Amino acid sequence: MKYSNDLDFLFHPATIAISGVSEDIKKFNAGYKFMDALMKIGFKGKIYPMNPGGGEINGMKIYTSLKDIPDKVDYVISAIPARYTPQLVEDSIAKGVKAIHFFTSGFSEIENVEGKRLQSEIINKARNGGVRIIGPNCLGIYCPSGGLSFSPDLSTINGNVGMISQSGGNAAHCVQEGIDRNVFFSKVVSMGNGADLNESDYLEYLIQDNETKIIVGYIEGVREGLRFFKALKVATSEKPTILFKVGTSESGARAAISHTTALAGSDQVWDGLFKQAGVIRAVSIEEIIDVTVALQRMKVPKGNRVIIAGIGGGASVILADEFSNVGLAVPMLSDSLRKRIIDLYPSEAGRIFKNPIDFNDFETSDNFIKTIKVLDEYEGADLLVLHFAFDHFGLISIKDKEAMISFYLQLIQQVKGEITKPLAIILHSYASDSTRKIAYNAMKELNQSGLAVYPSIRRGAVAISKFVRYHQQKKRPS
Repeated sequence: MKYSNDLDFLFHPATIAISGVSEDIKKFNAGYKFMDALMKIGFKGKIYPMNPGGGEINGMKIYTSLKDIPDKVDYVISAIPARYTPQLVEDSIAKGVKAIHFFTSGFSEIENVEGKRLQSEIINKARNGGVRIIGPNCLGIYCPSGGLSFSPDLSTINGNVGMISQSGGNAAHCVQEGIDRNVFFSKVVSMGNGADLNESDYLEYLIQDNETKIIVGYIEGVREGLRFFKALKVATSEKPTILFKVGTSESGARAAISHTTALAGSDQVWDGLFKQAGVIRAVSIEEIIDVTVALQRMKVPKGNRVIIAGIGGGASVILADEFSNVGLAVPMLSDSLRKRIIDLYPSEAGRIFKNPIDFNDFETSDNFIKTIKVLDEYEGADLLVLHFAFDHFGLISIKDKEAMISFYLQLIQQVKGEITKPLAIILHSYASDSTRKIAYNAMKELNQSGLAVYPSIRRGAVAISKFVRYHQQKKRPS
């Protein structure tokens, strides 16, 4: 399906004017913060700060109004009080502006007559004047390839994950969570009230956007239910689509209306719609990234049978329960396979060679590599999960644990290219500050090498189960 609403102009403006930039940067100054973010991400076009008082900032002239800017302006960011926005819209129409992003709040989300009246006024003016509105009440757009950002700390790397979020905070959280896991974004829209361009507009755009290969979203409710559902069905037929739907409780639904005016709707209805459409439903921002990591870094699985191998007997039992509880199969290894593994070691004592497999002390790197290769060849399983439990061990000092994990990581890096099964790594059970630091550094190293790595058993099990279920559903006739 080809949609007509090409929104490329939102993500690649040549000139941006920012209303509400103050010379006084000692106080919180939203307009200046947006300007700083654009400069730090490397926006290549021209930026024009605006304030009725004029002045200068960072060697740049602050213009008193749009009409005084001696250049064409494509895009305006509004960081001024709501009562001044109708005039800004009129000036934007006169200037030929294509889009206004309203960081400004104080519209229909505050549920008073004046807020609703103001929102209606600016939307009507903008529509009549051919200007599109992002928001109001939102952080706007993050697009590395277009040099747009709502934070000075975000990555300049252009990725392939596109996000729609009705929350600015959750958009920022998701981007930061992703960057920390080496997941990078093509386009992120914090849309707030969605009074003009709404979630359906952005979803339809991301479906046809060549830079976006995975679509994710934080959704409180929708404005056009049937249109959104139709777009979802198209989206899931072309790209993995992961949505975190909130407002599922009575109090959560009330909060959603107060936040962005979104009507949350029945959770049972949403769950049914997501299943019909083939949406991967997440229950947290972290889970959005967990599932994305699996989609980006794990091979397509043939089935749901998992071999789990690592160090720690008690951890193995927890892993078996968690993986089974989310619908993954943890099959017993065949006698012939067990014998091949047992023969690699001097004794079975202190080890478990069933499934999960507890190496305990695998003694030599050669033993580890041979064991993993034997498991990888086993036709009775479809995926391989390796794990390491940091604080499950007694008798071992922090220094020894650090040496162990360093050795373990080297072996994983050494063998990863030879494994044919989908592979995931779980680094878990770190209770002390020192092991948290070791685990974090280990995760960074593995993420950077392109492995699917998870910080807890539960998160790994849930993400892998949703990844497997997604591919199983893709194989079924529609």
